Amino acid sequence: MKIFLISPVRTASLENIELIKKYVEKLEREGHQVHWPIRDTEQNDPTGGINICDTNLKKLFEADEIHVWYFKESSGTHFDLGGVYVLIRILGYKKRVVFVNKNDFTQEIAKSEKSFLKVLNFLDKESQGGQK
Repeated sequence: MKIFLISPVRTASLENIELIKKYVEKLEREGHQVHWPIRDTEQNDPTGGINICDTNLKKLFEADEIHVWYFKESSGTHFDLGGVYVLIRILGYKKRVVFVNKNDFTQEIAKSEKSFLKVLNFLDKESQGGQK
C-alpha cells in the first residue's frame, strides 16, 4: 500500500523527527511504501517551495492512504491538509485518512468550535479506503 505521511518539516524538533521516523520504519516493515516529505521530497527548492508543493500534492494523489502526524505550527502540514480536503471532499476520491497523533489533541478537538483539528478528525472518522 502507498502511504503519504503528512508531518512537519521545518518546524519539526529532533525529538519529533525521531518519533515520526520510528512510525515510518514500522509501516515500511509491514510492507507499505511510505512517502515521508522530510526524507523523500527534495527540500532544496530554488522555486521557493513550488516544487515541494507540486511533488507532495502529486504523491498525495497517488497514495492509497494518507497518514497525518499533526503539528499545528507547521504551515506545510496545513497546505497538505488543504490538498487532502480537496481530493476527498471536492473531487470525491476515497482515501483513508489516519490521524496518527490524535491522542495528543483529543481535549483540544472537544473544546474547539472550528479548527483544522476538527476537519482532520472528520476526515479521519469519515474516510473509507480505496480510490475514486
